[in-house]
Amino acid sequence: MGAIALVAAVSAAPAVLHAQDQPGLFERLNLDKLKLTAFGASMGPVAPTSVVPTVSVSLHADYGEIAPKWRVVFSATYWGSRYRDDVVSRLESKLRERIVDTTRTAQFALGSITVSDIAVGGDLRWSPRTTGFRPYIGGGALAHVINAEGKAIQGTLIENALDNIALGFGAVTGVDVTFARHLGIGLQGRFDLTSGVRYGSLRAVGTYYFDTAPGHTGGTP
Repeated sequence: MGAIALVAAVSAAPAVLHAQDQPGLFERLNLDKLKLTAFGASMGPVAPTSVVPTVSVSLHADYGEIAPKWRVVFSATYWGSRYRDDVVSRLESKLRERIVDTTRTAQFALGSITVSDIAVGGDLRWSPRTTGFRPYIGGGALAHVINAEGKAIQGTLIENALDNIALGFGAVTGVDVTFARHLGIGLQGRFDLTSGVRYGSLRAVGTYYFDTAPGHTGGTP
């Protein structure tokens, strides 16, 4: 389900831009120049606040330059984990304080609470080089769909409070290296911030270029 959602999200993101029938605005922002030039995936460790560290998977679609040295990249990222035991324990303690137990025999345990995040959005990235070794830096906006689940909180106000759909902002830096005519690899660091979750991630990146990869001069087919 997560992989299907990622593919659909990446494919749908640029369609929102083209659905707007505003040629004047498109021309001023050079959005009419956008076309799909590369597609790829990335994976790496992620450490959200209050959550057990896990692995994120991401798909990205590069829509080329909007201005010299500035590129537009759409992405969709998924990770799933659970809240740390100490975080759940603090929540249990707060709830226990509100319970009047005259018998002093009541047992109170929330158990494991899982959490996942699907983030969809776009980045504007600046790269000083267009050769086979291309460092870059940038940032953008993403919509985050955060979902929490647990037997003890199912259908409760706690679950409703933990679930969240929010706009977030991300900063990204990394480097891409061309090693074949249509293929590239890279390393990327990223930090995402929303009202509910903040996390940093380090990702290994693989990219397929529909045209010849930037900076490739070898004879690999």
